[in-house]
Formats: sequence, structure tokens, C-alpha cells
Amino acid sequence: MAKEPTPAYIAPLAVYLVGTSLAASWADYYPAAYAGVVAVTALVTVWALRQITVIRPHRRVGLGVLVGLIGIAVWIGLSRLGLEARLTESFPNWLQPQSRVGFDPFSELSRAEYSWAFVLVRMVGLAVLVPIAEEVFWRGFLLRWIISDRWREVPIGQFELKSFLIVTLLFTLAHPEWFAAAVYAILLNALLYWTKDLWQCIVAHAVSNLTLGLYVLHRGAWELW
Repeated sequence: MAKEPTPAYIAPLAVYLVGTSLAASWADYYPAAYAGVVAVTALVTVWALRQITVIRPHRRVGLGVLVGLIGIAVWIGLSRLGLEARLTESFPNWLQPQSRVGFDPFSELSRAEYSWAFVLVRMVGLAVLVPIAEEVFWRGFLLRWIISDRWREVPIGQFELKSFLIVTLLFTLAHPEWFAAAVYAILLNALLYWTKDLWQCIVAHAVSNLTLGLYVLHRGAWELW
């Protein structure tokens, strides 16, 4: 088996996170900056997928779809409770979860076609690139790397308590919706342990994010994306 390069597991998510952080700091140019991030992330993701072999697409994804729908229903419900704000209201700012950009294209952009163009780009980032980048990193790489520095020899979906807890914690801290992210990480970790199939996790994550995007558009809940 060819030795898969570690950067292929890390680079897509790293590029997306760094890029979106920079885009958020350029408020006046956010739509264009975000579109650039999506384009670069897409190129890096295509490169990465050519290097790794742990993703095997197939059509038997009913369980992944179900977990994705349950997971996002829980995510939206818990996010609406605002538990993080109550828990951390007495914490210093640097310990509090940072809110999302919450960009509303229909009020921020001057023409409807620009707004819908941004929505399309945002949905590609949300429902296509993020599921691949996050699942390849969190459950394709980090769950295994914590188990052994010879992580390539660790089978996909091998359970170890320390690995499970660390990935769940880090996934939680990487999102502003802590309680929702914790539950979601547990669900997707469990899906991987049950199926031994990273593709199911990617499908679940894509279904969740697509559903979230549609919910945001329907309800105007821009703070969730």
C-alpha cells in the first residue's frame, strides 16, 4: 500500500479554516473573499482526494442520511437554546465561543443575482467541501493518529476511549455551538465505529449541512452559517 501523505488529510480543512477566518476580517469584501476561499479549498480538496484511499463512495447510505438528519435536528434545537452564552457569560472574552459571521446576502448585497450567487457559493462550501474536509481530518486522520503514530495502520473506525474523547472535545471547541457540536461529534463518531465507513460520515455531514443551509434560507437564521 502506498504511503498516504499526512498533509492530504489536514490541508483541506486547514485551508478552509484559515481562509474563512481571514475572509471574516475583511467585512467589506466578505462575499468575494469567501468565494476565493471556496475556490482554493476546492482545488486543495481535489488534490487531497487523489492521495488518499479511505473514501470509497457507494449508494448504500441510508444510515448516513438518517444520522445526518437526526444530527442537524439536534444541532438546530440545541443552538436555539443558547446554552453556551449562559454557561460562559462570566468568562473572559477569550474563553467564550466566537459567533459566526452570520452574513445575510439579501440585505448586504445590492442586487438579487449577487445574493443568489453568494448563496450558491456558500452552499457549495457548506454542503460539499466542509463535509469532506472535516470528516477526512477528524475521523479519517485524527481519530487514528491519537491511537498510534503509525496511524495509517489503524483501521478506519477502530474504537479507543482516549481518541474518542479528545476528538469529541476538539470538534466541540472548533464550533461556537458547543453543546450541539458535542452531540454531533458523538453521533458521527458512533456512525464510524458502527459502519467502519468514512463515506457514511461524509454523507451524514453533507446531509446535515445541506439541511442546515435550507433551514437558514427558510428562516433567515443567518447566525447559524
